[in-house]
Amino acid sequence: MDSNRGNWKSSLGFILAAAGSAVGVGNLWRFPYLMGSNGGFWFLVVYLFFIVIMGVPVMLGEFTIGRHTQLSPVAAYEKIKKGSGIVGVLAILAPFLIMTYYGLVGGWALKYMFSFLFSGAGVDFGAFTGGQLGLGIWQPILWNVLFMAAVWAICIFGAKGIEKASKFMMPALFVLLLLVIVRSVTLPGAAGGFTFMFAADASKFTFKAVSDALGQVFFSLSLAMGAMITYGSYLKKEEKLPKSVVTVSVIDTGAAMLAGIAIFPAVFALGKEPAGGPGLMFDTLPSVFAEMPLGSIVAVAFFLLVFFAALTSAMSLVEACSAFTIDNWKWKRPVAVTVLCLLFCILAIPNAMSFASGNMFDTEHFLLGGMELFSGVDFFANNIILPLGGLLMCIVIGWLWKPENAIAEIESTPNYVFKLKKAWAFVLKFVAPILILFVLIAQFIQWQ
Repeated sequence: MDSNRGNWKSSLGFILAAAGSAVGVGNLWRFPYLMGSNGGFWFLVVYLFFIVIMGVPVMLGEFTIGRHTQLSPVAAYEKIKKGSGIVGVLAILAPFLIMTYYGLVGGWALKYMFSFLFSGAGVDFGAFTGGQLGLGIWQPILWNVLFMAAVWAICIFGAKGIEKASKFMMPALFVLLLLVIVRSVTLPGAAGGFTFMFAADASKFTFKAVSDALGQVFFSLSLAMGAMITYGSYLKKEEKLPKSVVTVSVIDTGAAMLAGIAIFPAVFALGKEPAGGPGLMFDTLPSVFAEMPLGSIVAVAFFLLVFFAALTSAMSLVEACSAFTIDNWKWKRPVAVTVLCLLFCILAIPNAMSFASGNMFDTEHFLLGGMELFSGVDFFANNIILPLGGLLMCIVIGWLWKPENAIAEIESTPNYVFKLKKAWAFVLKFVAPILILFVLIAQFIQWQ
């Protein structure tokens, strides 16, 4: 194996790194709200069904491609089937686009954490990210640079650095989540948050709820964004891939549900309106923490876990892009990671400016698909490119490379027999593509 790329030293390190990729900031603010606004318990049941029938099979396919080829996505697809490298291009385009704005979100978390730590209060999100173009707009950009410096300091060491960081940050994330949960659920009136998330409300469970559940599977598990193929390429043959996929999926879903239990009981206890997206995390929650006993301590813990979630996901996205330059352009790792992190810092500037008025990137002057630049890039990468990449991956494995070759790789683990190989092949050839096509159609309808 190329020492410029590296490999995982332990199964635990790999699983925590892959789970860290899946447990991102968007998953923390998106899944609980989708669950509460789309029928609660019924949404959860359908979501878990789609995790099993689509998420797990697709993730297993990505890990398999990575381990079989020991290459990053573009070279990996080209190796298993000549001419299919275009699928890998999509798998690299997605993390590249996401990293043009994701560092800003990580920077927001850092800013809020330090604000609560030193002043006992958050900041005005609108004033922090928007307002007139001037000196103020550079604050989010500078916090983004600090966040990207942390990403650089880990990814410069490749799989070794990511594994060590994940072994610390993932357990810490869950400890912090549990601390916030204890404070949240013990507030008077916290039961309203559980009702919002878990009540079986059939009136809210519509066709849109099914579409949202399908889309969330891709969004939640970091599928088709190059990370899982790249992480799989650092694996040794001893790793039982199906077991690893199930473990990562359980950790990811558990983190999303725990985040909801940490957030919504407090929101309802203090009489705030539930919301989704950045507004929930950086607008609603700071006001909740401000009114909560011991709120500043809880806020520091919460935004530290948000920072960890952002960092573990950003590491995987930068690593996917770095591995591409190492495999395809023969860059040395230090050069690859440094150039990419600098580039992402520069490309974050127009995304940051899209919140401010009076410049070419704001909502008045620049619209991408009817949205300002930040939201437009996010929607295009997560809602269009990811499902399209997943659909093409199923076609490549199921119809071009052939499932029997993929199964041979899965069973190359010593003394391992993949008992569900026929079911997996059927799902990858027929079921998953149909479901993913449904997601794509739903997203295009939403885009219009």
